[in-house]
Amino acid sequence: MNGKNNMKKLTIMVAALVLAGCAAGAAGLRLVDLRDPKYSRGERTIPLTFPKIQMALFKHKDACGSAPHFSVDPRQTNYATIIDRPEGAENFEHAVLVDLVQYQSTMMEDSRTRGQIYTYYSDTATKNRVDQVFNAILHPEVCPAK
Repeated sequence: MNGKNNMKKLTIMVAALVLAGCAAGAAGLRLVDLRDPKYSRGERTIPLTFPKIQMALFKHKDACGSAPHFSVDPRQTNYATIIDRPEGAENFEHAVLVDLVQYQSTMMEDSRTRGQIYTYYSDTATKNRVDQVFNAILHPEVCPAK
């Protein structure tokens, strides 16, 4: 009898785990999920430091009414993140995520920032949104066409 009870408990636990997995999927894509290598869409170099990137995004917001969100890692100030999500989005399924690393100037190169790009979708519309994120930094006074 004890073996049957253990088997029932195991079956119930497996069923609960499967249901929990379904519930997590229904909650939507999380930021940690988006950083999976399968969602990586390449790298870009930005010839600016974090303060200049942030200032460009402020200018873009003033000119266009909105801008991607920039945040520096509080524990490691050479790391930052840019997130661009559609207004009202609850999860990161339609987000453009750019993880940034700032490099100091050397004798060979000026200060620069490298961005690793992540998106869940890789269609033309998403690629255009990635371009808009970088255009907001490099040309903050130019607003995307609606």
